[in-house]
Amino acid sequence: MISFLEVLPTEILFEIFDYLTAFDILYALINLNRRINHIVELYPLQLDFQQISRLKFDFICRYIQPKQIISIYFSDEFMPDQVKLFNKYFPDFHDRFIYLKKIKFINTSTILSNLSINVSSLSIKTYLKTNNTDYFISKILNQQAQYLTFLKVDGSYVFRSINTSFPLLKHLIIDYCTITEFHRILHYFKSSLTHLNIFLDREDNLTILNFEHLSNSLIYLKINFSQEILISFELIKQYLQQLIKLKYLTIEATGTLDLMNGQLWEEYLFEREIKKFNFKFTLSNNFICHQDQNTLLQSFCSSFWIEKQHWYVACEKGEFKSSRPIIYSIPYFQPSLIFYSLNNNLPVTTTNKDIIFKYVNHLILTFYKTIILPNSLFTNVYSLTLLTSNLPSIDILQSIVNLKQIRDLDVSLIENISIDEFYILIDCMINLKNIKMQYNPLFIPPLHIHSYTLIPNDEETFVIDKNNIKKFSYLFFHIKNLEITIQSKDIIIQLLNQLHYLERIKIFCYQDYLLNIKYNWFQQNIPRFNRINFTYRITSSSLFLSIGNTKHVDDETIVTNIKRKTVKCSWHKSCSGCQLQ
Repeated sequence: MISFLEVLPTEILFEIFDYLTAFDILYALINLNRRINHIVELYPLQLDFQQISRLKFDFICRYIQPKQIISIYFSDEFMPDQVKLFNKYFPDFHDRFIYLKKIKFINTSTILSNLSINVSSLSIKTYLKTNNTDYFISKILNQQAQYLTFLKVDGSYVFRSINTSFPLLKHLIIDYCTITEFHRILHYFKSSLTHLNIFLDREDNLTILNFEHLSNSLIYLKINFSQEILISFELIKQYLQQLIKLKYLTIEATGTLDLMNGQLWEEYLFEREIKKFNFKFTLSNNFICHQDQNTLLQSFCSSFWIEKQHWYVACEKGEFKSSRPIIYSIPYFQPSLIFYSLNNNLPVTTTNKDIIFKYVNHLILTFYKTIILPNSLFTNVYSLTLLTSNLPSIDILQSIVNLKQIRDLDVSLIENISIDEFYILIDCMINLKNIKMQYNPLFIPPLHIHSYTLIPNDEETFVIDKNNIKKFSYLFFHIKNLEITIQSKDIIIQLLNQLHYLERIKIFCYQDYLLNIKYNWFQQNIPRFNRINFTYRITSSSLFLSIGNTKHVDDETIVTNIKRKTVKCSWHKSCSGCQLQ
């Protein structure tokens, strides 16, 4: 029998693939038949390892074809040692990933030391550096200097041993830099940048910012000044006067009150023919502003801002007259996290407040017994934190936020939570994936929720000890992700021996020293760890562990040649409706 999937043209299948992750594509379709295999291998894959489990990481590495990969994002935050493991799977990485264009190292402890000349986009943000990390960064930047068109780094320190030019570079992002270092970078790079995104910190010599090297090329500028640098409207005009091609401008700064004068900005933006302007200005501690929010926004309510440009502005200011105001573009600088309290103190805006409700992703509700309900519903919140004395009623919560959208729920600061009411709340959150709460032995976790962060109550120092480990393991047998505080290393052993579905666990242990835990310790104390893949990161009081599936290759050896293997059972094949060839 031929399935509908079989007769779809390649172009339609590619359109479907655009909505799926690399793991979804490979797991669902690889080894169904030769035609589907061939189509999957033709599809340009983007590998995003930022929030991946060890199990999925191993699967992807076994079934990808290097020539189909166009971008890779590495991150050690969710799964440690990704770069090292990837290097073991593909020791000849430089020669096999011939169509790779873009690579990101996001909070990794190391980087790949040898990239193809085809890699034109590179992002580097490292942490927990090894002794060789800085050396590898300098090496890779020198290697790729002639080919890069996009470069993002977490600080200007990576360029201190770089004395080469970047002739093709058009897009540069530096998360931290001083003005002096920035001038040095422009001098050596000799790049005709069109896009620049930079954070500038204060230095003692108060160097004047100079954009002369970019005067005839820069079109997009995003600049964030440290709070220690006092900025004024006139100073910004002085800095930008050399950028004659500038059309898109984003500024974040702390400074004088004239930064908040919409009329001054209107005249300047009109004169410079700026096409898009986003800003966030905070009044410096050196100044006092007695104007309220509505008064501060009046100069941003002209026809230029509202009708012609459709540029809208919000203002936040404390209850005291002397409070420092913050004024910013929305939705660009609209906070994704909002505290919604008893007084319903949302920012004042130059447009309908519905825009505030639309762009909030993380909502923190904080009130005691009563609350003023909002005029609109927070419709796009996926993370909800309740800082309340008791669990609010379902009716109140449904009047504030769309509960069906919630994926992450934090009730860890509610001390006396009603378990029955909590079950009702969970039932209303049909997309709930993660729960953070104080551990309650009366709580029976729903089987469809696999991720928990459990904290001890005020009377305890840890969640699990020798007295409750058996009950806990029985109730939470199904969980895949867990963050928890335990009593000792012995409890770690029991926990890992009993929770067989775990993919990721973060353990805090303050009574035992953990730094002496090594790879062999897991294998000696947890028998199944001799048969599965795992990686870990450890400090004196915490252990972060990512657990994979049964080993296909020994982690201690270098993988030189991995071929496709059929891992789906015959039931999977027959249910797919596709013919086997």
